[in-house]
Amino acid sequence: MTRKRNLRAGIPYLFVRDEGGGQTIDGSFLTWDTVVTKTTNFIYPEDANKVRMRINTAGYYEVTFNISLSGNGNAYFDIYVNGVAQTGSRVYCGPVTSGQDYWYDSCSLKFTVFLQNEDYVQIKGTMLTGTGETIANTSRLSIKYVPMHGWDNEKGGVKRRIGGIED
Repeated sequence: MTRKRNLRAGIPYLFVRDEGGGQTIDGSFLTWDTVVTKTTNFIYPEDANKVRMRINTAGYYEVTFNISLSGNGNAYFDIYVNGVAQTGSRVYCGPVTSGQDYWYDSCSLKFTVFLQNEDYVQIKGTMLTGTGETIANTSRLSIKYVPMHGWDNEKGGVKRRIGGIED
């Protein structure tokens, strides 16, 4: 008996996290020391501050960023593409206080960007007031390709997949 094996292209995906924590939020770009999953579409050496597209899988990508901070200040984080902050991508984090004790604050951000060959993504943290640093295992970044259907006029309007990902 012969089995039919139709291999499908992998969806470009990257997931990195910071096991060590302790990064001071000071207006610099964040780094991640652990690569959990990375397809060949991305270049990311551990502890780098940018994720670069390796091959031309141009299209829309969903960038998801999570972080928890300790300290006594207010911070914000922006997504940068090719060194430019993306309008509407900012998320604010502030401490949760109980009397004089400071706890930590967690922030999440999900944003869609258009990326193509050689583009790179960065996350920048800036303190508004006080001080803050990342807590171990809470800084995470994932970038995932968003397959989309398109309209093919050559085939009488039959729906087709854009970006080379087939059903």
